[in-house]
Amino acid sequence: MSSGPKPLLAGVGRRCTNPPPNIAHGGWGAQRHEQAEGIDLDLWVTALALADDARKVLILDLDIQILTNQRADQIRAAVSQATGLPVQNIRASATHTHSGPVPYKSWIEKGYEMVAPWFDNVAQWSAEAAVEALANLQPVRLRAGRGECAMNANRRAVSPGGERFLGISPNGPCDREVLVVRLDQLDGQPLATLVNYACHPTIMGPPNRLITPDYPGAMKRVVEQALGGKCFFLQGSAGDQGPMQGFQADPKVYRDFGAVLGHEAAKVALALNALPSTVKFREIVPSGAPLGQYDSEFATRPGLPLRVVEKEIQVPLREGLPERKAASEKLEHWKERLKAARERADEPAITEAIYMARRADIQLRMADDFGGKTSAGVRAHFVCFGDFAVVGCNIEPFCEIGMEVKKKSPFPVTFMCGYTNGRMAYMATAEEWPKGGYEVENSPFGQAAAAVLTAEILRTLGSMQSDRPL
Repeated sequence: MSSGPKPLLAGVGRRCTNPPPNIAHGGWGAQRHEQAEGIDLDLWVTALALADDARKVLILDLDIQILTNQRADQIRAAVSQATGLPVQNIRASATHTHSGPVPYKSWIEKGYEMVAPWFDNVAQWSAEAAVEALANLQPVRLRAGRGECAMNANRRAVSPGGERFLGISPNGPCDREVLVVRLDQLDGQPLATLVNYACHPTIMGPPNRLITPDYPGAMKRVVEQALGGKCFFLQGSAGDQGPMQGFQADPKVYRDFGAVLGHEAAKVALALNALPSTVKFREIVPSGAPLGQYDSEFATRPGLPLRVVEKEIQVPLREGLPERKAASEKLEHWKERLKAARERADEPAITEAIYMARRADIQLRMADDFGGKTSAGVRAHFVCFGDFAVVGCNIEPFCEIGMEVKKKSPFPVTFMCGYTNGRMAYMATAEEWPKGGYEVENSPFGQAAAAVLTAEILRTLGSMQSDRPL
């Protein structure tokens, strides 16, 4: 006799990914140091395996600042080789902590020789976590809920004199939704909790000299202590979202912020198994006062079928992109100025040279990646299981993009994430693009790019939801 439809299968695995404690660090234009001076809290790679009768998918959550396209490819290839899964069925997500190792060479030289070997290790550790997750596949039940956390704000601030800077813009668009998906074993014990929230992990700033996972790492620990199982943080559309306290040196600040978000996520997750979704009257029990007895129901959501799609979405680039020769010469100029300033211990000159070298480096990478082009392909990755969709792109999307996708998605629960399978640049909305500012000035994308990307994401989700050919 049939026992009903088969459930989704899920498994988890984890490895510590700590780098050498004196690796090239941070990458802030305002920092004075080049190398880290220790590790405040372990970095992790956590793997979630999902499976049905037709396919298997892996989602990797990495405590890392940026996965360049090349580094993401390296990690996904290592996982594919170890597991036998096709690369398109593997998603590598960066939490985007800004107090981890530098992802690529810029003005920072000391400790950079440790970066490539560390990434090699990260690829190996990711493969080990993925193998562990697949080995632990088991049936799960799924529930989802929503909360809200006010630890973030729009960061595109404007000074009284009209200068744009990264700070707090109280009236700017802000996405404070906390999306939580809970995957429970059939005995009710949590296996995995997925959390989606949009905020730059920039609580630890230029004065900090420690490796940290910033608030996502602290958040995951709070959720796991409250529920058990493994917690996954899938960074949202955080391009214009920052913390209410940013650019700090005290690790207590990021731990406290992580606790605030973690307790909200844990509250939502605990309520899914404690507060009934519906109740049905059963009987009245005589007592000093008549006592009503009810049968409680805790609604689950379907987790099948499991689908995965990977595609490149072509979006327009802006006119007047940086020219490589000029950007390269400017970077070398400011690196020489920095060297000379350090030799004579000229602190104001050191500050200026670091800031200018950082800006020149950004322009050089933009020239290398997009020079001579009029459009570029954004990597988009879709994992859909039952009522759930997890969308990721290799950009830093503004929160308005994420909010529109979540609102218009045909899936009842949709995570819209950046920082997935690589990183290209910020992507502003058409409304924010003419305003300029750091995110716009250091982006290759044109004013219409966000609308093109959003429309294609929603079209793809519609096709996946209805199983129409793509």
